[in-house]
Amino acid sequence: MSMEANEVKGRTCHFVMVHGATLGGWCWYKVVDLLLKVGHTVSSIDMASGGIDPTNADQVSSLQQYNQPLTDFFTARPSQDKVIMVGHSAGGFNLSFTMERFPDKIAAAVFVTAFMPLSGTTLSDMISEVSSIVGNFGDSTFYYENGKENTATSFRFGSQFTRHSLSQNSPSWDLMLLDSLEKKFPLCEEPVLYTAKNYGSVRRIYVVAKEDKLFVEAFQRKMSVENPPQMVYEIEGSDHTVVFSKPLRLAEVLIGIANICL
Repeated sequence: MSMEANEVKGRTCHFVMVHGATLGGWCWYKVVDLLLKVGHTVSSIDMASGGIDPTNADQVSSLQQYNQPLTDFFTARPSQDKVIMVGHSAGGFNLSFTMERFPDKIAAAVFVTAFMPLSGTTLSDMISEVSSIVGNFGDSTFYYENGKENTATSFRFGSQFTRHSLSQNSPSWDLMLLDSLEKKFPLCEEPVLYTAKNYGSVRRIYVVAKEDKLFVEAFQRKMSVENPPQMVYEIEGSDHTVVFSKPLRLAEVLIGIANICL
């Protein structure tokens, strides 16, 4: 598939991009540019405390609060104008939370090497599972706003961990950008809850990053087995930050999904 071919035959749609932990809507800049060039509409939302959102990450205590910017977006949107949601990494929780509340406004949800949690799962549950696979997060930092005797309230990736285990295949200039713009990520303890009637009515697609060292392929496949999506795509050569390492291939996948799902 080529971008030129899709520029001629592709359907235009509205993509809503949801960033992962410690990032912001800015991280999609390469993919957004490619989608706009072939006529799509794109909204890149900053979650609470992400990107330029001023919320203090250590004071975000619930998934509902973290997801509020996305909830506001969908609340204001007419139900007849369906979008394709695209979530990266921890953004899979935001997708799941939103699918349950606005199923009639979402044509498809695309999980890009993202958490695809079962109902009742918390972020801490899935982070612990990732930790048990990768061993540790190196020079990354957990913050304890309420004291070390309590659970961590936020998290930030370390520069060395990012370079070697998160974005090892990404261009150096994107790593510099990430270092400059990365923010603390709130560790909410609230579980995501959803139903077959709402969440289950939205078509789900999973995008596997083949060289992801954080969400290793086996972990991505495990989520797809436990909570089967309708379609699975693979991106060869991609690290965890697909948005930096393989933006063209990701854009091609999204354009193909728009042709199928709308």
